[in-house]
Amino acid sequence: MKHVDTGRRVGRRIGLTLGLLASMALAGCGGPSEKTVQGTRLAPGADAHVAADVDPDAATTRLAVDVVHLSPPERIEAGGERFVVWQRPSSESPWRRVGVLDYNADSRRGKLAETTVPYANFELLITVEKQSSPPSPSSAAVIGPTSVG
Repeated sequence: MKHVDTGRRVGRRIGLTLGLLASMALAGCGGPSEKTVQGTRLAPGADAHVAADVDPDAATTRLAVDVVHLSPPERIEAGGERFVVWQRPSSESPWRRVGVLDYNADSRRGKLAETTVPYANFELLITVEKQSSPPSPSSAAVIGPTSVG
């Protein structure tokens, strides 16, 4: 008669079960949501790749934006010098500046490095501006508004 070590078998099954449950939990999280938003009539060839990692417990979002095929700001709006990223939690709220795209005219690409927005759901807008910290967005929207979160 063969001796079977049932303690080892049970331990192995528990380990496999815990591993499976952990994998399922991680798969459910899914990581950041990503979407591509087409440019407005002022930037018809532009595409913005928006990555948003929402933390629902803290009601915040880690946000990164990468815009490709974006013409230089001065070609879109006379006197334009930069692209400013804006957010607001609802259409009734005022726009708030998130940051300025790091724009490379040679590659026609603008990036907003990862930053945190204090909302889980919000609207996003990118405009051409003459200064880096305007009090509100200009009418020269190149991306959006689009919902995030």
